[in-house]
Amino acid sequence: MRSSELSEQTGVSTHRLRRYETLGLIRSERQANGYRVYTASTVREVVFIDKSTAIGFSLGEVAEVLPRYRTGSLTPDEMIAGLQRKIQELDEQIAAKNEQRKMLVDHIAWFKNRKRTTQ
Repeated sequence: MRSSELSEQTGVSTHRLRRYETLGLIRSERQANGYRVYTASTVREVVFIDKSTAIGFSLGEVAEVLPRYRTGSLTPDEMIAGLQRKIQELDEQIAAKNEQRKMLVDHIAWFKNRKRTTQ
């Protein structure tokens, strides 16, 4: 199938498909006219890549597991463990952002207090 068909089936833009190919995440063959042609299995791979990045995995992280996903050797338990690690990372980021927010609120209160004492 051509890039436009793959894009239509997966909901991923042709621009992003070219980026995935440039990064070595997906492969295509070239026809004589220069068009890229993808196999039907590429649909499954693109959906995996797209969903993985949508939930916070980097393309580098996806690249590490994609070969095993492709061969079917990436187990559900391993995928669950990866998802749990990503949740832990998010929880840590949320905690750090909450602390940063608290510092901002405290700083606003300090300025308001200072403003009152100088008036």
